[in-house]
Amino acid sequence: MTGTRVLVALALRRSRWFHLAWILGLAVLAPATAAAYETIVGGLAGAGALDVMAANPTMRAMLGPPYDLTTPGGFTVWRVGTFLATLAGLMAVLGVVRVTRADEEEGRTELLRSGVVDRSAPLTAAVVVGLAAVAVLGLLVAAGMVGVGEPVAGSGAFGAGTALSGAVFVGVGAVTAQLTASARAARGLGLAVLAAAYLLRAVADAATDGSTAQLLRWASPVEWMALARPYADERWGVLLLPLLLTAALVAGAFALEARRDHGSGVYAVRPGPARAARGLRSPIALAWRLHRPGVAGWLVGLSVFALGMGSLTGSFGRMIADLPQFEMVLRRMGGGAEQLVDAFYVAMLGLVAILVAVLVVQVWQRLVVEERRGHAELVLSTAVPRTRLALAHLLVAVVVGVGAAALFGALLGLPYALETDSGDVVARTTGASLVLTPGALLVLGIAVALHGWVPRLGWLVWVVVGWSLFMVWVGTVLGLPEWLTRLSPWEPLPALPVEEMAWTPVAAVVLVALGLMGTGLAGYRRRDLGVG
Repeated sequence: MTGTRVLVALALRRSRWFHLAWILGLAVLAPATAAAYETIVGGLAGAGALDVMAANPTMRAMLGPPYDLTTPGGFTVWRVGTFLATLAGLMAVLGVVRVTRADEEEGRTELLRSGVVDRSAPLTAAVVVGLAAVAVLGLLVAAGMVGVGEPVAGSGAFGAGTALSGAVFVGVGAVTAQLTASARAARGLGLAVLAAAYLLRAVADAATDGSTAQLLRWASPVEWMALARPYADERWGVLLLPLLLTAALVAGAFALEARRDHGSGVYAVRPGPARAARGLRSPIALAWRLHRPGVAGWLVGLSVFALGMGSLTGSFGRMIADLPQFEMVLRRMGGGAEQLVDAFYVAMLGLVAILVAVLVVQVWQRLVVEERRGHAELVLSTAVPRTRLALAHLLVAVVVGVGAAALFGALLGLPYALETDSGDVVARTTGASLVLTPGALLVLGIAVALHGWVPRLGWLVWVVVGWSLFMVWVGTVLGLPEWLTRLSPWEPLPALPVEEMAWTPVAAVVLVALGLMGTGLAGYRRRDLGVG
């Protein structure tokens, strides 16, 4: 199609850092886990402990179906394989939407179509770049596993399954970009499909052997890589499922793109009321109205996650009581707690704190989107000062962050409180979650400071978040040096209930966060909009 090659080069040029960060971050996950197999598992392989772990429905729901835990490759597929396939899908959805619907929303696609390019060339370029990205990821995963000594056939199935899982969601992103009129809605719809696939997988894997519910795993694209059984008598025919589904989704996306109007989706946006509500007469009210749908989606999703993790508290401790190596890993993730329940809470709250940071940064960056679209300039053309507009979005981010931390902490402890009839568990987990909130505010402060002075470097805040997530979820498990795993905004804060409450570091982190926010607001007031 005319102009496709040029648009592919343009999409690669504009998305190179996005895809490079995702691919490199995900590609090291599998070989690093395989290389640490002996450290993680130790002598459990011949002691029957792995069989107990493989049969436990809780672990199957969390990590997927285990087929062979006696080899580094098979254990890696179980420990991080489903997680890797899901993140590949996340990269694919975000990558496709950012060069299709987002560019169309901001007017770039209209400029491109004014040249000598085919109508479908922008979508073709986005699909080609998305498929190339997941293919490179799959190749690096396979090469990394071969590099640490794993069989070529199993590594090939692992890499191909990961790439094809991502390819399915390249198709999902291409379809959702045609259905909605905004990039935000397209991302939300695509991520909802990804979350539904993951939840379907968890339900199917947790079902007892022989249950008809296990058939649901064949309906989840993020499960197909594991069902191909890398390192366990590979079943290559399973990989035809994501291949065929990808082809169908991409064909459907082109069919939808051919029948919709430029600038709109298949589902047209309904016109709003002729007059604004009385509650939209201030910047803070406008900011909350803009953030409300996204915040609601985040709260629902993370509330389900917190309740799900909280429901595992009691059974998780009993499950690994006879698995000393995994008990050691859990205690390491839990800050050295003596009680397994406390270690579990510390580990989960560390993850929840990072998710809260992601939420507050997402809320703040809505101001960035409003500036890019020219909406902020319209607001500032009235009697609204610049600092007041920025403060409105910042205040929403802070309130949402604190409220979300309290809510998720309470929901994390609620199932165990109901199970043991212990009323203080909810109060303890809520307090522990709130104590970690200054770390999320510090990340928010970094985002505000970057946007105020050097907005072109705003992506650096995601490096901080990604690093912290990797250290919490993987670094401690792999036994990385303590000084390395402690390089995060949450390190100075006390890990309740394992450690004693200390107000000095909490106050210090809050003050640093406020200082960064103030610095960012000062820069935002001085610089030109749209200029770094």
